[in-house]
Amino acid sequence: HELAAVLVEPVQSRRPEFVPIEFLKEVRKITEASGTALIFDEVITGFRMHPGGAQALFGIKADLGSYGKVVGAGIPIGVIAGKKEFMDALDGGFWQYGDDSYPEIGVTYFAGTFVRHPLALAAAKASLSYMKSKGVALQNQLGSKTDVLAKGINASFEKYGLPIYVAHYGSLWKVKYKEEIPYGELLFSLLRFEGIHIWDGFPCFVTEAHTDEEIQTIIRMFEKSIQTLIKNDFYPTTVTENINNNYNAMNPPVPGAKLGRDKNGDPAWFISDPNQPGKFLQLNITQI
Repeated sequence: HELAAVLVEPVQSRRPEFVPIEFLKEVRKITEASGTALIFDEVITGFRMHPGGAQALFGIKADLGSYGKVVGAGIPIGVIAGKKEFMDALDGGFWQYGDDSYPEIGVTYFAGTFVRHPLALAAAKASLSYMKSKGVALQNQLGSKTDVLAKGINASFEKYGLPIYVAHYGSLWKVKYKEEIPYGELLFSLLRFEGIHIWDGFPCFVTEAHTDEEIQTIIRMFEKSIQTLIKNDFYPTTVTENINNNYNAMNPPVPGAKLGRDKNGDPAWFISDPNQPGKFLQLNITQI
């Protein structure tokens, strides 16, 4: 009862795989019982995951919500929305020009760089109108594209036994590490070399502008970059398979051949040297 408000980010931008719905429902019960305002930071989830944001997805009605980014369609903007008892403090309650009504509650001063900015308001109107015309199908489509992207990239990480994965929720996705990998940032450098710009350590978003072909291109470039890092011994791998798929530990070119690395560090097949016990001879794969 001593707390004025509880502010939560229902889906965290750095941890999209963590969706604590039951926890948030319990917080809602506690705040309602104590008369504490529950505020949802919906800058990430608002309009991006659902027209009603996380509140609609989770079935939780917050007292106040903050929004941005998506609403402005690329133009800087911030939005606060919520229940009348709280919003009246900002504008004094309902009133309009042309009659005797006036702000009876009392107006709380607030300001910001883009408050009531004509360009920001025009962008917001266009963005919200477009999303309203599309309905929830827009967010569902983006979520499906992101699911394809995440599964495709994760398949490459799993294929080479790397402790890396893509976590995602809705159209939000992020490359994450299960453990620290030296030179891990080189993945993003190689991706940029291949035309895919991802800001190291930051979340990414699939938009309506991304085509299915571009999604597949991103998946392929992840695979190519991973292969390059493994081939040059930057990334450890638990899978003995090279980037050309010519070396598969389950399919040796001759019985008894073992997979190893040659003097240059490249994958190669070896057989026991009959003249030198404990020594091995490298096979020339092109002659087999």
